[in-house]
Amino acid sequence: MSTVTEIKAAIATLSFKERIELERWLRAGPAIAEQPSDLNPEEDTPELEAELLKAVNGPHAPLRKGDLRKLGDTVLRRRKAAQAA
Repeated sequence: MSTVTEIKAAIATLSFKERIELERWLRAGPAIAEQPSDLNPEEDTPELEAELLKAVNGPHAPLRKGDLRKLGDTVLRRRKAAQAA
């Protein structure tokens, strides 16, 4: 298994808050990783709104049909597993 595959798999398991922290770290560089995240995705704040707007207005790569299908299948599998548990 390649490192990129392992990283993608690890990212897929992150919570929403952890993904925000990862995106923030990737945009700002390693120095920000040492700072605690003050964003709470459960609380509607101006800071959260600003981060969400940055994400929406940021660079995007269009998903290919196959990628979207894989993502949808993964979500459905996880939802079925959660319901069975």
